[in-house]
This record gives sequence, structure tokens and C-alpha cells, in this order.
Amino acid sequence: MKLSMRKSIAAVSAAALVATGVLVSVPAANAAAPTCTTGPVAIAAGFETCTGTLANGAGYVFRVPANFKGTMFFWEHGFRPTYPGVSAVPTGVEEVTPFSQTTGKDISKEMMLAGYGVAAYDGTVKGARGWNNTFRVEMLKEVIDTAMEKYGTQIKKKVVYGSSQAGSIITPFVEKYPTYADSVGILAGTTPSIADSLQSACDIFYILSVFADPTIKGCAAFGVKGPAGHGASVGELLKVVALLRGWQVNYGAPGLQYPAALKGSPIPQRSALLLTGLLAGVPTKSAHMDGISTSTLVPEHSINATVAILENLGEAVATGVLAGQSLSEITGPGFYDNTKTNWAALLDEGDAGRYNLGLSGDEGIAAMLGVLSIAPRVTGDAAAIAKFKALDKSSFTSTKPTITLSNEADRLVFAGNSSRYVDRKREVYEKALSAWEKTRTGKKPIWNTLALYAITPEIYTKFLATGAPDLTAAPAVSGVGHQAFTTKQMKAWVDMLAVAAKSGKVPTDAYVEYIATKVPYLNGDIDYRPADLKYNFG
Repeated sequence: MKLSMRKSIAAVSAAALVATGVLVSVPAANAAAPTCTTGPVAIAAGFETCTGTLANGAGYVFRVPANFKGTMFFWEHGFRPTYPGVSAVPTGVEEVTPFSQTTGKDISKEMMLAGYGVAAYDGTVKGARGWNNTFRVEMLKEVIDTAMEKYGTQIKKKVVYGSSQAGSIITPFVEKYPTYADSVGILAGTTPSIADSLQSACDIFYILSVFADPTIKGCAAFGVKGPAGHGASVGELLKVVALLRGWQVNYGAPGLQYPAALKGSPIPQRSALLLTGLLAGVPTKSAHMDGISTSTLVPEHSINATVAILENLGEAVATGVLAGQSLSEITGPGFYDNTKTNWAALLDEGDAGRYNLGLSGDEGIAAMLGVLSIAPRVTGDAAAIAKFKALDKSSFTSTKPTITLSNEADRLVFAGNSSRYVDRKREVYEKALSAWEKTRTGKKPIWNTLALYAITPEIYTKFLATGAPDLTAAPAVSGVGHQAFTTKQMKAWVDMLAVAAKSGKVPTDAYVEYIATKVPYLNGDIDYRPADLKYNFG
């Protein structure tokens, strides 16, 4: 999911104006043989670049170095919008290898020099993007088939890897086409079903409607197809952007104005903002806020965490709008329902204690959860809800070596997606192992999944002379943002994938621990577990 939130908030007011635009379709075409040239030298000397189009007209790119050693990496990019406004609409293949949204740098040069071949494609379907997962499963197969036809036996091992939304494409892909990958990589990726994550994004809208702006409809407003639906969803985003802009100025210090039962209470707006983030699972560390440091204006770590949620919330909501509207065109309106949501159960006991002061104490927590419990709920449509929960369903039965890499404080695809993936795979593995132990026949199942995490420095918040946090300073060097990793972290990940493709196994614990000593802020603790996602529809 490629979005720059600073640019998004700056441009989002214009988004509603472009919603009346017409979608331009790319006519379907027969897949053409690739056209190949040499270069550019700026990446690495002596490699071949091939371009072509798939049967539906989407473009693809292959790059193979002169020192090609037989391992080909097939990249699957993340979510892209169909309509302009909140973020730019792609015009072709934007990413060929993993890149950092913080620095804008990819690792094409590093992969070329290592002798890896790389491939990527534009996941557009007749001009439409959005949540087009089922189409992209087949498009990925076509890309691999085309590469194999072009390079034949030169390709000895295939790595299928990708970022963000790609987790919901690659996971069912390797289950449907098990011979098409020798190892699998998921970078800052979603874990099927996306409903688990999107429910929390919809909750953000709802909670803000209770405490800050009763006109917010959020996900309940999604479902109209085409430009009109996009415009309606952007209208909901604009309401949240207005709130965030206000809180960026006053840090939510004024008292609550909504709901009526809490107006005039000693609970500040920032307590409701903090509660919103905690109930949805928004990270309490951000690009500039470490959740620990204090100053005259940020006197307690709860306030630091509140500003972190404020900083993180924008991108989480912006992409929630784009993805939610896109998904609603599949499910129909009414996919969001919170009639059975237990708000109190979503607040972790540890968080209630850790951030007690920022939440206005036990009395403030009880008051806010109390009004949430009696506020009018959103009732969805049964058929749409069923489709929502069944989106990109996977069996997690692939035995290919799989390595995930996530940021500890990813503000968009929360790190709990990675632990959810491990849990799903572990359940399947343990059943297979139990069955094998009863018969002792056939090949003994092995555990073949590894979850890696990039962590943050302990302290990195910077303050201005006024005591206000400097949100324009350089962000934390690691562990924050979405698809924002260092070059060393990304290169270590792809090297592990290459080794796993050859051996058929993920790296050993000792190897991971060793690599972590060489790659700054790569967590060598393979038992590390981030905060779990709030929902589990599996």
C-alpha cells in the first residue's frame, strides 16, 4: 500500500473534486513476447531488462544480470487506488524490487550485484486496481510462466515475494500453485482475511463519531460503485482529516464536546483519541514519537503515545477508506457491523494500566467505555458481512519456506498480521505433525515459517524549545512506518529467501541471531510477538 500521508492530507481536500472522473479501461490484449535491452548502467553493469504486457494489457518487467546465478525473484506490489486524489494512480510498473517508503530507495542494485534476477508487474485489471486479489493470483502465474518461457532452465529457483496487500495475494497463490515458488516472502504484509484488519479501521470511524463528530458515517457510507462511491468515501475521510488537523494544533487538550453525557466532564479530547487508538490496535510508537520521552508539553509517556496515535492515525484511516471502499464494491454496502462488539474487551488490561493517566484514569476509562456501550450501533447487511469475512480466504497449507518481515510499529498493516500468519501456519503444521506421529509414514512435517521484525530505537523523540515534539525531524531509523525498512534489512531478508529457496528450509535460529548482529535493528529473537490484531474472523 503505497501512500504518503503528509502529501495525502495536504491533497485530500481536492479528492472529492476528482471523484466524478471517468475510469479509463485498458483494452485486453494477447500476451506479447518481451522486448529486451541492456542496462541501465546506473543500477549495475551488464544486465538485461525485458518489458512486455500480460494478456489483459498490464505491463511487466524482467531484469537479469550478466552474473545471474539462477534464483529469480517475482515481486508482488501492494494496494493501489483506482481513482486519483488521496494518492497518485500508477501509470505502469512502479516497483521492481523491495523499496523503502521513507527513503524512496529500492534494492535493485544490491540484488543485481548479488546475481539475482528480478521480475515485477503492474497489478491493474483493465484500468482498475483496488482489492483485485483474485485477478492478481492469475496474473502472477502468467508473469512466472512468461519468465520461464523466456529464460527456461536458466531459472533454477523461484522466490515469490511482495509487500502489504501482496500478503493476501501470495498466500492463496502458493496454495493454488505450489510448484511456482521455492520460497515465499511477505514484507509488511496483510494476512488473510483482510476483514480482520479492516474491521478495526472501520471501528476508528465509529468511535470518532461518538466522541468527536457525530456526522461521521465511516464504513457505513461505503458500497456505491465507481466514482460516486469513491467520492462518498473521501467525504468521510475529510471529516477525520479535519479532526486530526485540529488535534495537531492543540494535541487534543480541550474537553470533550461529544457525546452530550460527557460534555463538561474533565476528560480531554486526547483521552478519547488515545482510547480510539488502543481499541483499534494503532501502534503507540510512530515516526517521531517513541512512547517514552517527555517534555514540558508532553509530561508523561501516555501523552507521547497519544501523539504517536495521532501521527499514525492519518495513514491508517486514509488507506482504510481506499481499501474499504474497494472491498465494498465486492461485498456490497453494509459489510461493517458492530452490534456484537464488546468495546471493553478490546481494551487490553495492560494498556489500561500503562496509559491510565492519558486515559483520564479509571473513572475516565469507565465513562468512555460506558457511553460506547450504549451508543447506537451500526447494523450491517448479513450477505455483505458474510462476503466480507470470506475475502481472500486461505488454508495456510503451503509447506514452502516462508519468511515475513514487519516493522514493530507499522502504522498501516499492523505487525499483528505477522503473528496471525504464524498462528495460522502453526495450527496447520501441528495437525499435520499429529497425523504423522500416529502412522509414522511418509515425510515428517517440518516447521517452515519464520517471522522477522525490525525494531525501533529505545528513545528517538525530539522536542522543540517550546517543549512540543518536532514532527518534522528525521523519523526513527527503524521499526516505524509502513514498508519502511533499511537497505540492510531488506537485503538480509532477500538473502534469507534465496538461501531458503535452495535448501527448502527457513534459516536456523542460530543463523537469524547471527544476522541480527550484523544488521542494525533487526530483531534476532525469533520468539518475539507483537500485539495481536483485535479481531479474528478465521
